[in-house]
Amino acid sequence: MTDRLYFSDSYLTEFEARVLQGEQAGNFFEVRLDRTAFYPTSGGQPHDLGFIEGFPVVDVVDGPDGTIIHRLQHRLPLTGAQCRVDWPRRFDHMQQHTGQHILSQAFIRVASLATIGFHLSAEYATIDLEAAEVGRATLRSVEDLANSIVYQNRSVTPQLVSPDEAAGLNFRKPSQRKGILRVVTIEDFDVSACGGTHVRQTGEIGGIFIHRVERVNRRTRVEFICGERSLHSYRHRSGDLDRIARGLSVAPRDAPDRVEKQTLEMKTIRKRLKAKNEWLAELLAQDLFDQAPSREGIRIVKHQFEGEERGFLTLLAQRLLACGPCWVLLGNGGEQAQLLLARSESLSGDLRPVMTECSRMISGRGGGAPALVQGGGSDSGKLRNALDRAAQRVVSLTNG
Repeated sequence: MTDRLYFSDSYLTEFEARVLQGEQAGNFFEVRLDRTAFYPTSGGQPHDLGFIEGFPVVDVVDGPDGTIIHRLQHRLPLTGAQCRVDWPRRFDHMQQHTGQHILSQAFIRVASLATIGFHLSAEYATIDLEAAEVGRATLRSVEDLANSIVYQNRSVTPQLVSPDEAAGLNFRKPSQRKGILRVVTIEDFDVSACGGTHVRQTGEIGGIFIHRVERVNRRTRVEFICGERSLHSYRHRSGDLDRIARGLSVAPRDAPDRVEKQTLEMKTIRKRLKAKNEWLAELLAQDLFDQAPSREGIRIVKHQFEGEERGFLTLLAQRLLACGPCWVLLGNGGEQAQLLLARSESLSGDLRPVMTECSRMISGRGGGAPALVQGGGSDSGKLRNALDRAAQRVVSLTNG
């Protein structure tokens, strides 16, 4: 069994230990120490990183019989070892995990909502609540209560307790573990059975902020950040807001209203543009159809655009097919070449091989159904040649 030093002191980052066992396991050298401050992945909290004898520790997991396995990419001798835990990563985990205890208790106090899941990643932390939906007002009240506990700088105390002692404690969530329990108590607020690492005073958390909420499998997932992550998030979001405000030539506080106004204006413009495109496609389709050469009453409509909206070609093709029996060969030049080939349902012939050949000419590819294919490529300079080749192929299909 490994002596878990982090149980009594989460702030311990440098220690000496004796290597009890070391063996190669796949790509890793697995080391068992007589004592360790390295936290193994457990309870939603990721493992610590650091160094043993100067070699990086890349993973830490619970082993059998109460041991802890440290995975390295280098072999170690079975001697004493100098060990060092990555403190910035450890302290970040301590802030997030202690913040989770407070936030989970705050949800119980404010809305009687229990936490049924916790996950801590490198960028965010989440808790899952036993509720399909949580209102904005509830979230604000929970956040306010949680941060009041942070600002009061209450003590956070870990201790090992016997089953008899545990029976007299008011746990936020009952523990299924047997025997001696490690209990983390936040002064006059929360009592939880937990083997993780935590700060000594709630003020060290810095702040608890709910980022966003989403529904996941009839539960509510709350994403939150604490401590230094909050500072990084503030800087990132503040920078984004400043950049948006500068682009709109308004003060940062006015940017949200301006964005909302311009979004509504854009929706109106798109609606009007759609109506104009439909009208234009109707007129252009009839004009192109009338001017197109005819073979045995079948028109071959070929036209190349430059920088046109991609959706306009589809709209135009639909209008052209409504004009009468025809082959439609449309191209659109620009940074990326676009091809659209179509035929009337009354005609026969598979356009997919035609598209395969023509799209290769523009260094691209395409596909679709026998009567309608689309493709694209990077060589707009060869687009006209591709359209000419498509015209030759459909002529042969018509003759066939």
